Amino acid sequence: MVKASSKIIYNPQRIRKDGTVLLYLRVIINREKKDIDLKILWPCERFDVKNQKCLPREKNDQLCEDYNLIIKNELAKATEIFVKFRLRRLDLTLDLFLREYHSQISTEDFYKYYKKKVNLRYRAGEIAEPTRNNHLGTLRKLKQWKPKLSFFELDAKTAQNFDSWMLRKTPCKSLNGRACHHKNFKSYVRAAIQQDEIQCINPYHFFKAKTEMGRFQPLTKDQFLQFWDYYQDPLIHPTHRAVLRAFLFCCVTGMRHGDVRRFSLDWIDGEFFDFIPHKTRRWGTRVRMPITKEALDLIADEIDEIGDTKMFRYPSEQKQNDFINEISDLLEIKQKICFQIGRETFATLYMEHDGKLEVLASFMGHTSTKMSEKYVKIMDQRSKAEGMRISRFMVRD
Repeated sequence: MVKASSKIIYNPQRIRKDGTVLLYLRVIINREKKDIDLKILWPCERFDVKNQKCLPREKNDQLCEDYNLIIKNELAKATEIFVKFRLRRLDLTLDLFLREYHSQISTEDFYKYYKKKVNLRYRAGEIAEPTRNNHLGTLRKLKQWKPKLSFFELDAKTAQNFDSWMLRKTPCKSLNGRACHHKNFKSYVRAAIQQDEIQCINPYHFFKAKTEMGRFQPLTKDQFLQFWDYYQDPLIHPTHRAVLRAFLFCCVTGMRHGDVRRFSLDWIDGEFFDFIPHKTRRWGTRVRMPITKEALDLIADEIDEIGDTKMFRYPSEQKQNDFINEISDLLEIKQKICFQIGRETFATLYMEHDGKLEVLASFMGHTSTKMSEKYVKIMDQRSKAEGMRISRFMVRD
């Protein structure tokens, strides 16, 4: 059985000239000792060792009251750690205690942990602002479902119950919409267990969020050529031409919209693009892919018409999506268009023209072919053609 104790002490051999001493929180666990500096200086004769508190130096001594509150909180914090490990029947060492004690992250309230972890990742540059907002959006959804959630409450049914609530009580009816929230929820449960060694049940060991083909479909080859021909039209509006150039660049390179907007001529290495995608920069994933004539032509047009700094950034990102849909309406292409479709169009058309999945994964900066498979969507025309093979079963020889 682990023996643990804590108390406030000072060193009588280190009394300052003004009669004050530093107060420490002494923690003893299995005979290992650690004195934690509380940053409190107090007259040694005005500290009550038996009752573990500072005695007032004068009437209405506010500083004395403040220091006693700090002392009370630090003792309570130590006791909370002792109790938590004892109730969970876990072995407590001095190293584990110090890690818990100095942690700024809540190890009880999951929502406090989640929010703190999101902000820490954002400040460390691990996630960008849009990702932070997305993760906090999931936190708001969780709080709507269950106003309070502790790590102790996580169990085998938590994820399933959250999914059922989203389906019944929110506009988030689609599998993909719910899967996005599950992905974020799962990430912070996993971080708590693996990174911060918080003892809890992972609900996602018992539940797997399902996904479906997204509502955004890649362009067919004919639709892509419609956009390409419109780009070549001498009467095209200059803003439409600039936006369409960026979209087509996504289509012929497979780059994410964010990477297209930060494109630099420094990424050109001979006959290859060589760069680290912003989204996966923390893993150092590098993309190296051949430069096609079409991509070079678009770059040359951008330099001639906009310049070689801040390429493909005009107009703003939101306006680019608005204008690309205006162009889609002009071409009578009856589907919602966004820049993500450019990346999916690249993947699907590449594979439909006998591309290799492992090569596609390297072009798109994926670490596995499974990630690339999600981008490849069989066109209706291709599906219909394949369906005709079934009809041939009925043909008599």
